[in-house]
Amino acid sequence: MYYKLICSDLDDTLLTSDGRVLPAVTEAVHRYEKAGGKFALVTGRMTAGALPIAEKMDLHGEIITYQGALLSDIDSREVLFSETIPTSDAVRIGEYLEKRGVYYQTYIGDRFYTSRANDFTVLYGKLSFAEFVETGVPLSRYLSENAVSPPKILIMKDPEEIPAIQKELIDVFGEGFLINTSKPFIIEIIPRTVSKAFAVKRLAERYGIPREQVVCVGDSQNDLPMIDYAGVGAVVNNASAEVKSHADFIAPSNDEGGLAFVIDHFGSMERAYRPGDPV
Repeated sequence: MYYKLICSDLDDTLLTSDGRVLPAVTEAVHRYEKAGGKFALVTGRMTAGALPIAEKMDLHGEIITYQGALLSDIDSREVLFSETIPTSDAVRIGEYLEKRGVYYQTYIGDRFYTSRANDFTVLYGKLSFAEFVETGVPLSRYLSENAVSPPKILIMKDPEEIPAIQKELIDVFGEGFLINTSKPFIIEIIPRTVSKAFAVKRLAERYGIPREQVVCVGDSQNDLPMIDYAGVGAVVNNASAEVKSHADFIAPSNDEGGLAFVIDHFGSMERAYRPGDPV
């Protein structure tokens, strides 16, 4: 086995468009692990929103959440690594968003917090299997008064408004923060010192696996760092043209079990993949 670690995004990569785990994907993961490979979920979701899926798939070992800000043990729930947004910066970003009337939320423990719930809040709760808390005061004020240093800040807005908001935020906060999208209606803000790539690198080093023997699979803008980092950066066919342009390998879509294809294909290789090799 040449590729000893395979890391996969969750939403729209491992999960189907309607949020299911295909049996073929679970079976491919178990075959790969039985043969000696390591598999890890790498998601922008909060830990509480990803663990139920890991448990449903009978996964063990580590899980990377909050877009790389948290590395945890699935079974013990022990946090192995974490990095958060300093309170002062979270307050500054929150105040900026509040002045512009942009909905946002952040995270404390197993819940997500917002000033006042709306349809986006309810939707996110359903997607992430998580409860939300309304602060009843501006969220920036709540963060300040409670000295909260959150793992990320998440914005939800109608998809047609997302590009302009993202550009504005990059212009204002881009020097210190990574500001990218995970779904057409979501913008995520994390420290520049955090990314899925940094977390995958940390996990690979934990097992003594060189970068060249890592495969990362994704579909979204926030997957690009790990796709670029990996020995093989693979994307599912439902990914955007931008993400596909970074890929070493394009697999079938999430609804066609693309991740299972990647695992079975690269998990059985005895040498490094070369673009153009027969599939």
